[in-house]
Amino acid sequence: MKKKLYMAVETDKYELPLYVADTSRELADWSGFSINYVLSAISHDYAGKKSGMKFLRIEFDQEE
Repeated sequence: MKKKLYMAVETDKYELPLYVADTSRELADWSGFSINYVLSAISHDYAGKKSGMKFLRIEFDQEE
């Protein structure tokens, strides 16, 4: 089963996590950006230099 996590990370070369969420809505609420901005930033791979954070979606297989 595939699981998705949504993350806000720093914009430097290390990309350390700032916040991890189960849904894009939760990440948008935490960051103060709209859900549309977060999803657009993820799909277009925005660098996040202006906002101060980069948004990522991580998909992985979860064993039951």
